[in-house]
Amino acid sequence: MTPDYRYVLVYVEHSFSDRAYPYTVPEELAELIEVGSRVLVPFGRRRAAKSERLGFVASRLREDELPAQPVGEILDVFDDGEPALSPELMQLALWMSEYYIAFPIEAIYAALPSAMRIRPKEVVSLSEFALQHPDEKIVKTELRRRIMQVLEKEKKLTIKQLQRRLGAKHIRLALRELERVGLIEVKKTFVPHAKPKLKVAYRLAQTCADSHELMQALERSKKQQEAVRKFLALAKPFAFADELGTSTATLNALVQKGIFVREKIPVARQFVESFSETRKEIQLSEEQQVAVQRVHQALERQEFKTFLLYGITGSGKTWVYIEAIRKALQMGKSVIVLVPEISLTPQTASRFRSYFGDEVRVLHSAMSDGEKFDAWQSLKQGRAKIALGPRSAVFAPMPNLGLIVVDEEHEASYKQHDQSPRYHARDVAVMRARFEQAVCLLGSATPSMESFQNAMTGKYELLTLTKRADAGSMPELKLIHIARAPKVSPSISEPLYQEICKRLERNEQVILFQNRRGYAGSVQCESCGWIQMCGSCSVPMVYHLREHHLRCHYCGKTMPMLTHCRRCGSEKLSFKSSGTERIEQELQELFPNERILRMDLDTTSRKDAHAKILQEFAQGKARILLGTQMVAKGLDFPNVTLVGALAADIGLSLPDFRASERLYALLLQVAGRAGRAEKKGEVYLQVYNLQSDIFRLLLSQDYRRFFGYEIAVRQQVQYPPFSRLVKIEFSGKNESEVAKAACEFSELLSPVLNAAQFDVLGPAPAVIAKLKGNFRYHLLLKQKNGARLTKPVYRSLQMQFQKRWRNKVKLDIDVDTQSIM
Repeated sequence: MTPDYRYVLVYVEHSFSDRAYPYTVPEELAELIEVGSRVLVPFGRRRAAKSERLGFVASRLREDELPAQPVGEILDVFDDGEPALSPELMQLALWMSEYYIAFPIEAIYAALPSAMRIRPKEVVSLSEFALQHPDEKIVKTELRRRIMQVLEKEKKLTIKQLQRRLGAKHIRLALRELERVGLIEVKKTFVPHAKPKLKVAYRLAQTCADSHELMQALERSKKQQEAVRKFLALAKPFAFADELGTSTATLNALVQKGIFVREKIPVARQFVESFSETRKEIQLSEEQQVAVQRVHQALERQEFKTFLLYGITGSGKTWVYIEAIRKALQMGKSVIVLVPEISLTPQTASRFRSYFGDEVRVLHSAMSDGEKFDAWQSLKQGRAKIALGPRSAVFAPMPNLGLIVVDEEHEASYKQHDQSPRYHARDVAVMRARFEQAVCLLGSATPSMESFQNAMTGKYELLTLTKRADAGSMPELKLIHIARAPKVSPSISEPLYQEICKRLERNEQVILFQNRRGYAGSVQCESCGWIQMCGSCSVPMVYHLREHHLRCHYCGKTMPMLTHCRRCGSEKLSFKSSGTERIEQELQELFPNERILRMDLDTTSRKDAHAKILQEFAQGKARILLGTQMVAKGLDFPNVTLVGALAADIGLSLPDFRASERLYALLLQVAGRAGRAEKKGEVYLQVYNLQSDIFRLLLSQDYRRFFGYEIAVRQQVQYPPFSRLVKIEFSGKNESEVAKAACEFSELLSPVLNAAQFDVLGPAPAVIAKLKGNFRYHLLLKQKNGARLTKPVYRSLQMQFQKRWRNKVKLDIDVDTQSIM
């Protein structure tokens, strides 16, 4: 920081403000602080009540640029001032804050993984005064006496440790009183969530330059001599004990003799899945060559551009990605590759590693904090050039970013649903590419309506792949009317069973898809029709056979399986709506000699579970893979010639305008898993509603026909892409209060909007009216002709709303919402 810039604006955590606060920079920190640096600042309304908080430097200021009097002086800077987020990522976070109407600090933390964050640590210890002057009058309560007794024995504990020792949560009031009178000290420090992993290494002391003399000196100690010989043979500046194949006792003896020096060296904890795939030589088709050439030209211009790569399933979109990445790396650029699901990461990562080796780093939630920390640092320091992962990988710290690939760009999982900012990673990827003058390559066999419309209007450049790679042919789709077809089990029809048998006779593989996990979607009384609902959510409880309990898939609540109806007392209970667990049981009974692999949230909760299941299927250790939508997209197994969708109607009747689009994309994607090599593939869809237009359009396997059908409906009712939707949600424990609050907010909102540019729909109860114990009402805002609800307008309404409803009704906003459920 130059001498002129003695002030900074800081976004302070837990400030619940859109403001960046001005602070003075002390002279000793002036050279360290940059935009994006993490700092410790005093914060609070009154000087005496100010607390220490973390913050991020938003900008540096001269005195004449100060917007207001400084709040105080920067207390400390972390990481020697090295920015936690680059200026480009700070710019992206602030754009997210504005567009998605979130506090800047929320957007900054969304861009920073938990492993890279700093957390406060409070340590309690006895003061010297307490050791010399124990005062029984002050320590008069049982809790205070117990605190003092524990500290006398253990001397120093964190507050969490102290809570565990005492078996009490609420101890802060007692701690404050003991600290006030000087009996204890509570010190607050800030520590990183994760640190570099250190491993003991050995190197030669500087005094041991002559190797011949050294070997002679160790003539009487053969083990030590052999350790030194192995070290010299490695020709490295240092070596670990396992590399030398020598006991630590021998190495420590060499340290004591002054021959070796022991030190701790940072080592990487690289996350590598157990799935592996051999490298395949790429021979591009004419269509692929055209697509690659267009992307290469854009990369060479080093200008922002967005492409939509629309290619049928199995058309080789991945090969286009690989050639684009290869070009970016040749230019010295770095690359981000986004995939929609963790289940796709093992196969995609293995494929990319087969071409780019150690340049690839995976980033996703199944990794430990240590693994995330090391991957993040490798990318930030340029030791690896390709970041790969789901949604949050869009924020990977890539110096000199040249390319962002978003595979399966239509997937709803790219949208953050549960916390602010509720960003869409695809749209954030486009904006990041724009800010950094990079190329954004979106790919899908079933593009989102918004993306394909952007391509039709010229906002994106459309690249098309109409033929399958490796001379493969599209699978044949067939419908089975499940209501009339004979069944061999509750979930599997006779025609589908016969087709499975044929594949097994030919030693081919089968993928079966059911978009519902658990054993049964609900338990119903046959006498009175009663269904066990979740007490906290307005959804049925799902039966899980393995645990023999009922579970809510929304809030996680569980209860023992019922023995009788709670309404009429009848013992006649039946299972409705088969899940993957029940179908696995049915398949095992139908094919007792076959190993059935099941892939759903219940079987993939452990680390690396996705990769292990996929690896076993790829190696032919099982010939039937059953799963939820985890098996529906992106997977490539040449020996799969049959795909069966067991309840293809699931989701079609949902009261959501995107239901048709999602079901079409899901079924076309799962159909695309069949016949991806020279073997012909077939797809059987078990359906109830044969008359649905969606199934008619699916049989043609022509996305453009579906797009034409769906876009006409959207235009008629002015839903996206002809408008942008904002969902405002009201939630609380008291339903009447929530309903009243929603109506009052609607009354505040309507007068400030231009009726020609905005339609206000609702408020009305949400489709799932109760979730996790809270009643929910939704208000939908349809923004037309480029109009947008701005943050200042929303904040003004929010302030008025909270004056009346604070602590009673929660208010949340979801810009570009992907679900109105």
